[in-house]
Amino acid sequence: MSQLTDQFIDALHRLEGDRDLNAMASLFSEDAEVANPLIHRENGGARAAKEFWSQYRDAFDDIRSDFRSVRDTDGVAFLEWHSEGSIDGQSFHYDGVSVIEEADGKIIAFRTYFDTRHIPNAHTRSGNGDAAGSTRNGNAASAGSQGQGGEAGRDEVVEAQREAAEQRADGGYS
Repeated sequence: MSQLTDQFIDALHRLEGDRDLNAMASLFSEDAEVANPLIHRENGGARAAKEFWSQYRDAFDDIRSDFRSVRDTDGVAFLEWHSEGSIDGQSFHYDGVSVIEEADGKIIAFRTYFDTRHIPNAHTRSGNGDAAGSTRNGNAASAGSQGQGGEAGRDEVVEAQREAAEQRADGGYS
């Protein structure tokens, strides 16, 4: 396992347990890409990473991720994981894979893949890099935003979730 992959896993555990957002955001380059099944932000850098991870953590009452398999090869890490926790008192668990691309000791791309159907509706308390906010809307699968943050960014997340749900209902994207 590369040093950066170790740092990422440690930062994720700190984010999930202690809401330490800065440890995670500091791992990303200034032109990093972040993406999940609903959101894709190119060249957003550390600022976008901070927003992405803030929304991820704020979506859950509690969450804990464990890694089943981690493989590093030529600046790319593949992490297979299992996460569980609760949202508004409802337990959940889901599995996925994340891909981390590294250059010069920083994350230049983070993409994660999972089935959004395994996560009950969640709420984003803030999503602007401040985990202490109190606004609640959004969904756990929406760990990022294509907007510039604030309410407009959260509206885009909600719309992306609505579209994905409609596609699933029509037998499409799952």
